[in-house]
Amino acid sequence: MLVVSANKKGVSLTYIYVLPLILGAIPALFSTREQLQAYKDYLLLPWGIVLTFFFLCFINGFEGMICLVIIIGPFLLLGTLGALIFRLLKLRDAGGGTRLYASLLLPVLALLAESFSHPVDQFHTVATSVRIKASRAQVWANIRNVRSIQPGEIAPHFVHLIGVPKPLDGALDHDGIGGIRRITWEKGIRFQERITAWHDSTGFAYDIDVDPASIPPTTLDEHVMIGGEYFDVVRGSYALVPAGAGHYRVTLTCTYRITTNLPTYSRWWADFVLNDFNAMILEVIQHRSEQPAA
Repeated sequence: MLVVSANKKGVSLTYIYVLPLILGAIPALFSTREQLQAYKDYLLLPWGIVLTFFFLCFINGFEGMICLVIIIGPFLLLGTLGALIFRLLKLRDAGGGTRLYASLLLPVLALLAESFSHPVDQFHTVATSVRIKASRAQVWANIRNVRSIQPGEIAPHFVHLIGVPKPLDGALDHDGIGGIRRITWEKGIRFQERITAWHDSTGFAYDIDVDPASIPPTTLDEHVMIGGEYFDVVRGSYALVPAGAGHYRVTLTCTYRITTNLPTYSRWWADFVLNDFNAMILEVIQHRSEQPAA
């Protein structure tokens, strides 16, 4: 999935919800009653602890940049919430909050309870479109093959900031059903798109064939590995339709699988990242199609 997990069964509710609450509670648990009076400090102190936790996870290889960027929002918000809740509990506890220290065991207990849950596969579809001013023949040629993509053709996108490799080449061996488009990305990533439907000059559909073993180790986080246990893009399609005088609309559609205990949050991120990546591909097609013929 596109959200980090603390176990091998999918995205962990404990990791996303319980752990940041406890991280945020640490400043309150280890502060004196006098220090707790400055409540404004407990709005920001948890952020330092969360960011330190993320830094340690990253440098020790426990999490990749993609997953850390995706979960930083919930961690910061829930960390602050945890600090404020435990501050109030400790101020109201006549014993100084001693009994609250047992709450540090909550992540372990929650993870144990969650081990009995079984995340299910869910399939969703993302459709991204662009309007291109060019002839049908020009657009169609650039959809079929996207060869030798140069760095200058790709504008900055969010997916690049979080470490998703850039596409380098897409070559179709022959037109029609059964054709194979061989895709190459940066960092040695290669996979195939097998044509399952073909409508000459108007579109085609394909299944994605990925051998996870063919992707070099450490290239992608295991939770966003195409063809992996948590995430996969299973099929896609291109559609080309008229969109006004001299214009055509190209729609790139992708169907993906996520395996998660957090369907809503995970789907939001998956939709956002895939839409951003598809937009980048369509921008290359648009730029090449609208260039004057040599």
